[in-house]
Amino acid sequence: MKHILSAIVFFICINATAQQTLTIAQQQEDFKIFKTSMDEMHAGVYWFITPERFTALYDSVYATLKDNEDAEQFYLKVRYCMAALHHGHDGVEWTNRKPSLNYKMNAMPADRKHLPFVMEYLGDKLYILNNCSSNKKIINGSEILSINGKTIISLNKQMLQYIFANGRNTTFKYKMLGFYFQFHYLYQILYPTETTYKLCIIPYKSKKKVEVLTDAELPQTIADRYQQQTGKSINFWDSLFTYKLLDKAKGIGYCKMETFSIQRFDTDSIKLANVLEKMFAQIKSDNIKSLVVDVRNNEGGDDTWQTAISYFRAIEENKDGGLAYLQSDKFTYIQYVIHNDENRQLLQAFQDNPYALIDKTPAGRFKLKPEYTEHDTKAKPLMPNAFNGDVYLLQNGLTFSAGFAFAGMLKDKIKKSNGFIKVIGEDNGDDMDAGVGSGGWGVELLLPNSKVKLNIPITGGGEKAYTIPPLHFLDYKVVPTIEDKLNGVDTEIEFTKKLISQKNK
Repeated sequence: MKHILSAIVFFICINATAQQTLTIAQQQEDFKIFKTSMDEMHAGVYWFITPERFTALYDSVYATLKDNEDAEQFYLKVRYCMAALHHGHDGVEWTNRKPSLNYKMNAMPADRKHLPFVMEYLGDKLYILNNCSSNKKIINGSEILSINGKTIISLNKQMLQYIFANGRNTTFKYKMLGFYFQFHYLYQILYPTETTYKLCIIPYKSKKKVEVLTDAELPQTIADRYQQQTGKSINFWDSLFTYKLLDKAKGIGYCKMETFSIQRFDTDSIKLANVLEKMFAQIKSDNIKSLVVDVRNNEGGDDTWQTAISYFRAIEENKDGGLAYLQSDKFTYIQYVIHNDENRQLLQAFQDNPYALIDKTPAGRFKLKPEYTEHDTKAKPLMPNAFNGDVYLLQNGLTFSAGFAFAGMLKDKIKKSNGFIKVIGEDNGDDMDAGVGSGGWGVELLLPNSKVKLNIPITGGGEKAYTIPPLHFLDYKVVPTIEDKLNGVDTEIEFTKKLISQKNK
């Protein structure tokens, strides 16, 4: 039990700026609702952790609850337990927290001071992309080795325990820590008394370690200094879908698909379908032989990823039912699930008579009835202007959910049809060897006392993790260099262009 309890010591720091406190009875009630809801509602809750291990973890954290606890500290305890399930579609949010500045900085409360840098992990090394501190001697591109005596290696180990990801995946965790400022938030809440930082760094293009000092800054200050440096908003998003010629003479094209979410297309699936139609008509017109398909940073969306697949290969009907399996036929605390226009009727039907929605299989599993999975399982014919040439797929740790579903199906279908595809970059946001996955129908459950909101995937697919042979999904591991990052060079595309040239010699 020592290895479980040792992880809990990180919760001893209480943020003095938070005002809401909870009685021990309130915390115990919320914690019971959390555990019971995971056991009953979470698809594949025990794919990556045994029931015994989860119960021991839950009991050890439960034992740390104390009267008049800070609500944000309670949130962290719930987050720690839920992250131990190793599902990337999970989430925990403390709804009473002060608002953030913007979407990209959502992890950082706008009224608290944080590490004054825009940072990114390249592999497991942490770099300063933009120094937004008052200490102008800190060079962009410097690698951080330690903060106030704590090594980045030890901080990585500590913070990864709070980030949600599938199975054994770590690339998604590192991207969330850096790209979405989770490192900043977790460091501030775990070490709230630290407002000045002594950093050991290796300055850009140097091999010598140096120590530098800087003060914490508000998110608005960080955002303002970033814009002064770059001329762009820190919340800037480039175009989501683009197509361009890389080499007309050699027939090399490039298409970027950075989302499959219709919400980012003004909630219009027809608009996204039109974008795909025009893109592939142009690809055919340009007589492209080698197509670079870029799904880096594609964090998913909805079933439009299947429409994108059908511009490469047809999709047969999925007779297994896709992401159709539920954990149980009983949701004890369904009254705490947040209702919206999309789930209200389904939740009411489940509460009144779950077997109006689900079937119990001969093996004792619970599965949505076929009429509720048609959108995810029906066949899709090959689209006009479909591409049948060589495909070079770019992915990274933020290729998640529908993004990695697209990547996985695309490679599988092209390989099975004896086509050519190579996957380049780093492991995507899934655990491609797990053989199981959650997604599809999810709900939000609000714990009544703490106002901690749980994002729970209700449906999933697969039976047991790690029963399939390793896929060796990634063909070429290519991690950007800090030099390329600072100079605006796309490391993966440059590697791919050389790869295409070598193949076509």
